[in-house]
Parts: sequence; C-alpha cells; structure tokens
Amino acid sequence: MKKSVFGRQLGRTSNQRKALFRALIGDLVRHGQIKTTLAKAKAVKGKAEKLITRARRGTLTDRRVIFRYLGKRELVNRLVDELAPNFKERKSGYLRILKLESRKGDNAPKALLSFVDELPTEKKAKKLTKKTSKVEKEQNAKTD
Repeated sequence: MKKSVFGRQLGRTSNQRKALFRALIGDLVRHGQIKTTLAKAKAVKGKAEKLITRARRGTLTDRRVIFRYLGKRELVNRLVDELAPNFKERKSGYLRILKLESRKGDNAPKALLSFVDELPTEKKAKKLTKKTSKVEKEQNAKTD
C-alpha cells in the first residue's frame, strides 16, 4: 500500500530530494538568488526560511544545526554573519518567488527565488569603493 508523504516529492527518492534541497539552499545563500522550476522553488522556500530564522539568533547551537543541513562552513558563516543581520527587524517572509517565462524544452514553469531585501554583495561593495576612490582621486587632483 502506498503511503502518503508530506510535502512535494518531485519524482525523487527522499535522499535525492534532500540532496536537491541542500544544493538549492546552498546556491541561494552563496548567490542571493536562484532560477529553478516553480515547484522546486515552492518546496525549498519553507526550509530556507526556517534556516534563516535560526541564523538570526546565531547561537552556537543554531550554527551547528545549520551546518548539519548545509554541510559547508563558509555557507554557515555567510548566512549567520552577513545575511541574517539584514533581517533582524523582519519576523518572517525573507524570500520571494517571482514567476519567469516557461522553459523552452518542456514548457515547465520557471521561477526566481530571491531575498526580499536587497543584500549587499561583495561585488557591489568593491564597485562602490572603486568609484569612491576614483572620485576622491579626482577631487584630490583638482585641489592640488
């Protein structure tokens, strides 16, 4: 007799599904947004938000639980130290799903899973410092 499984199965075994979710959440933490199918985005959103809620507290126990799920120390540090402080005032709803056009091959609905608030990334920070340094150089050259 077939037993019902809570959540979306996505045509995978439980181990494959867990590995898929870990990979998607890891990429979300690393890049700030991911493009995937709508069903996968909806399935991952709840688990990712629970991890972000744990990261907001940032205790040692919370770090260990997050590490047990993600498996990489740099992802845990990025989530707890860089991303979670941006959501201190927000109680929930850290992620949003934006629908994109369907995939060409099989017409599967695609979605963009991203954080609600714009996050400061390393690339943007580097660009900003380069721009300010150029402006400062120009101003210093004019005053000399």
